[in-house]
Amino acid sequence: MYLALIADVIDSKMVQERFNLQKQLEKTLRKMNELFGDYLASCFTLTLGDEFQALLKVDAPVFQIIDTLRSELSPTQLRFGIGLGEIATAIDPLQSIGADGPAYWNARAAINLVHQKNDYGNTQIYFSSGNDSKDLLVNALIASGEAIRSGWRGSQEEILLDLLKRFVYSENFSQQDLAQSLDINPSALSKRLKSSSIRVYLRGRAAALASIQALAKGEVYDRIV
Repeated sequence: MYLALIADVIDSKMVQERFNLQKQLEKTLRKMNELFGDYLASCFTLTLGDEFQALLKVDAPVFQIIDTLRSELSPTQLRFGIGLGEIATAIDPLQSIGADGPAYWNARAAINLVHQKNDYGNTQIYFSSGNDSKDLLVNALIASGEAIRSGWRGSQEEILLDLLKRFVYSENFSQQDLAQSLDINPSALSKRLKSSSIRVYLRGRAAALASIQALAKGEVYDRIV
């Protein structure tokens, strides 16, 4: 079992500096391949001018990877499809082009769902294993996190960005370390943490990842035709 991750740029045709966008994508994907190389079965690769993909091992922290991509490419907006399944062809660890199988089929189906059903623009991530009833819980958890994130102001989003920079992606982060890193007093941080619901956000992401990994361990998946 693998996790295929497909992403594309939202409204890319409206980007005026398309050359600069592509260079930024290339630079960011190189960085992602370095940061998360241990979790990649096949490296992040640009497949079209505004689309890229990677093949992840099942134990990969896929939501941390997604949030890191978002932070690195901000303010560019991205949508993501996560697909769980097998790979039917040979896997090239250096580039995720040419491989095929249910993991990629499901990732493509998931990103198409973002186009069709994005909760008024709030939800830009969907997951598919090829079984809608089993995917329901994962996608509900994802959408709940997206709803929390959609209400963040800059100061609230700064919390997640700081955690990502320090490679922290758990609700059990040190509040003291965070206050020192952000250079704010503990009282001000407590208010910011409460208003952002960051611990709930990270708890939901952890639950969604655990659900995906449980599906990978014990279930048989139907192919998407």
